[in-house]
Amino acid sequence: MKVLQSLRSRISFLARNWSRSRLYHWTEKRISAKFQKRLRVEHFSILCSNCIGGTIYHRMGKQFQSPTINLNLTQPDFAAFCLHLDYYLHQPLCFFDGGMPFPSARLLGDGAGIPDIRIDFNHYPDAETAREKWEERKLRLDRGNLYLILYNLDGITVDTLRKLETIPCKNKVVFTPVPLPEISWSYYIKPVLSQQYPYAYLGRDLFGRRYYEKKFDVVAFLNGEKP
Repeated sequence: MKVLQSLRSRISFLARNWSRSRLYHWTEKRISAKFQKRLRVEHFSILCSNCIGGTIYHRMGKQFQSPTINLNLTQPDFAAFCLHLDYYLHQPLCFFDGGMPFPSARLLGDGAGIPDIRIDFNHYPDAETAREKWEERKLRLDRGNLYLILYNLDGITVDTLRKLETIPCKNKVVFTPVPLPEISWSYYIKPVLSQQYPYAYLGRDLFGRRYYEKKFDVVAFLNGEKP
């Protein structure tokens, strides 16, 4: 057991040092340049439920043009947010103690068909910073160049996914760990459980490439092609 722990510690040490090296950053920039060369859209707003939107904007060298960056929502809550986008964008963030080391907030529903939803701002140190970034990026939202990224997780239903088909957008995808033939815009990616964030596909390889980037053509997606 001690030998295994020592080996893991050594691997972790080497990985951290490699990711800080000039060669690593040079390689990552080269990868990003290849992505950016194929991109045909200048402005786009990605609505997503986790960090994937931020990683795409970084890869494409673009400004964040969506409020749903650097935060986390469950898939049912995120679907509700997309289905009632105009309503939620006009609601104030109601921060509360979520028992986490980062700020959490609710957007309140209407007490009828629109539910309360929870947002965890897991990349922000305090509520003030989270609110500031949320409000700032809301103003950048481009409804004419909207993209949706979901996951087949957290008990989201096929019926809910079908409702999302009515939302006008340039493109949408639901990543799924099991085939989902009922939804034409679903995209199956087998999770690798040994990776970090196996069901979000956000783990990196030694060159900084995300797992979803290897399995899904994100540039084609932004260019409007079907997943």
